[in-house]
Amino acid sequence: MLSRHRRFTRSCMRRQGARAGDSPSAKAQNRQKAAARGRKVQREQDLAVRRIAVSYCFKRLPPRLKQKPQSGGTAQAIMRKIDELKLSRMPPMTERTIKEDIRFLKDNGNFGI
Repeated sequence: MLSRHRRFTRSCMRRQGARAGDSPSAKAQNRQKAAARGRKVQREQDLAVRRIAVSYCFKRLPPRLKQKPQSGGTAQAIMRKIDELKLSRMPPMTERTIKEDIRFLKDNGNFGI
């Protein structure tokens, strides 16, 4: 997150640029919006694929790891199992995101976790 000063500086520079007439063309703005929509869709798809993969791999873990769903060892074991899956596109994963996915799935009772 940007500091208050940097946000203020950016907004001032943007206003000055708009006054000077160097606003981006409509074509450039549409291209940026389309790219932002594409990133958002991809982020949502990655989240869905990762959560399904986490659920699938969590169910196949040994009981000693299932007992400690928020441990680093559990997250690393799940990451290893997901790497073994033949996914067309690997979703971005960290130990923290895996733990958060397990917590989310447990809290909502999704996928039988």
